[in-house]
Amino acid sequence: MIWAWRIWRVFLGLIIILPGWSKIGEPLALLANIYAYQIPLPDRFAEILSVALPWFEIALGAALALGVFPRLATASMIGLLIVYTLLTAQALWRGLPIECGCLDFSEVHPALAILSTPLGATLRNLSLLVVTAAFAMPWHLIRKETK
Repeated sequence: MIWAWRIWRVFLGLIIILPGWSKIGEPLALLANIYAYQIPLPDRFAEILSVALPWFEIALGAALALGVFPRLATASMIGLLIVYTLLTAQALWRGLPIECGCLDFSEVHPALAILSTPLGATLRNLSLLVVTAAFAMPWHLIRKETK
């Protein structure tokens, strides 16, 4: 089971690093994506978020992939996935035409464009959340990695 967790941890780390990396040079595009969710945020907070979020995603992904502070990184990833799932679910429920701000897999295959829709993003985030939480339940596995 520990090997499955390690493989998942690296996979999850890469999944969060790549979109973070793609957002670094485009804070205005990310800010537009943040506003598209129509969440009442103070403008200054949204601006800070548009600059800080990509760096947080990269740091979190690196910590997961490398096994640095595994409990903190896992808990942070679960928290981030909860937020992302709730944001995309409310956008789906409200019928908002959002861009999730994640990787665009439609170039790989046109059918994968659904992952960037509110429905696809919600289902993807929920799946990642469920699997990560299932692995995190036996904390003793994560604790063993640090020894």
